[in-house]
Amino acid sequence: MNNLYTIHPAKSDLILFYEVVEPDGGNTWGGASCIEAIQWLHLAPKGSRLLISAWDSDDEDAHLVGQTIDVTDLITEARKVGL
Repeated sequence: MNNLYTIHPAKSDLILFYEVVEPDGGNTWGGASCIEAIQWLHLAPKGSRLLISAWDSDDEDAHLVGQTIDVTDLITEARKVGL
């Protein structure tokens, strides 16, 4: 682990938006709470996904920064090891 480097700041001013999407593409839940997102994913139908997007805001408009990331596999593997 000593050879890992990051270019990201410790804490960003970006707004994170979490979405739980069902297998058919329907949106089950969306919000700013990481904990609620994981809870909603647990309750969602099998095959649902947890997506995270980062947004920059100037108090009037929000702008997507980069691409939305699917973290479903990360959550699934963390559950397997008891995290």
